[in-house]
Amino acid sequence: MQNSGSRILYVDDEVGLCRLAQRRLSRLGFEVTVAHSGPDGLARAREREFDLVALDHYMPGQNGLETLDALMKLPHVPAVVYVTGSDETDVAVNALKAGATDYMVKTASDDFFDLLGRTINQALDTRRILAEKARAEQRLRDSNAQLATMLSEMNHRVANSLQIVTALVELQERRTRSDETKSMMRDIRQRIEAVSRVHRQLYASGGGARIDMVDYITGMADNLALTFASASAARPITVTADAVEWPAADAISIGILINELVSNACKYAYPDHSDGEVRVIFTARTNDGEPDASCGFLLAVEDDGCGVDEHAVPAGTGIGTQIIRAMADTLGATVTQTNTDPGLRTVIERGADGRQAAG
Repeated sequence: MQNSGSRILYVDDEVGLCRLAQRRLSRLGFEVTVAHSGPDGLARAREREFDLVALDHYMPGQNGLETLDALMKLPHVPAVVYVTGSDETDVAVNALKAGATDYMVKTASDDFFDLLGRTINQALDTRRILAEKARAEQRLRDSNAQLATMLSEMNHRVANSLQIVTALVELQERRTRSDETKSMMRDIRQRIEAVSRVHRQLYASGGGARIDMVDYITGMADNLALTFASASAARPITVTADAVEWPAADAISIGILINELVSNACKYAYPDHSDGEVRVIFTARTNDGEPDASCGFLLAVEDDGCGVDEHAVPAGTGIGTQIIRAMADTLGATVTQTNTDPGLRTVIERGADGRQAAG
């Protein structure tokens, strides 16, 4: 028998019934101790650990419910089978609410102890299953905590490595004399920064896998504004973003898109030495009114500049356009550019499962 050898405490004020219970339950393989009152049972339960307590309700001085409450406060809480009278459903319900594993009705029939033995076995099986479940859940929590620590450390190392790469690119940018090469190096540095920012934020959040989009986009915008502003031309970049957490993999692609679109607006939308605002809007699609990454998003970058002449030769190397298309394809999103007179509005939009969103 799986529960053979289990330590059972039988608490009942009827001395004869206790002797009979000890004899009958011992035949089933249990190690049985008896107590004749609630305080006596508690004293024995404090002296040694029991796997299960069979507890009668009616006892002088301290009834079963009062004893059960004290048992639930022990360092090692045993399983409890609560024994009630035949018409005491409310008592049984109260016992279960107070922590009893099961209950049974006391009778004068010969099969009472057979039923008690089966009930004890079921209660022990239930307790063992719950204990195994608790251990499995704790192992899972420990494993998750370990993985989170490892992921946080990985993000920290990646962010540091990217910071070193950024510093090397910046050093090379300072040493070159070609304005075109400087611009290319600056663009490379900004693209690396878009990726590095995600890993820094993941590290700061303790190793999670989602990014606070308001902090992420605002940080990028501040960095880009410092890069492109000059004493003679302000480049304020305003951000309107939903307060949502987004999967890190998608956030990296969205960050690279923002970097390319804002950089293009800062470089080409306004004449040299003139002020000009750039606006970034990020909206999460919702599911029953709640933002949901699986439902998609809308990213828009706007300016009030010169717009795009479809017949003109594109400025720059064209790498930025290729990156925008590649990142949009990675996200399963569409790209739409519209001259807004004045200015240009570029929209990156993804619906549920990568479908183009409506509106």
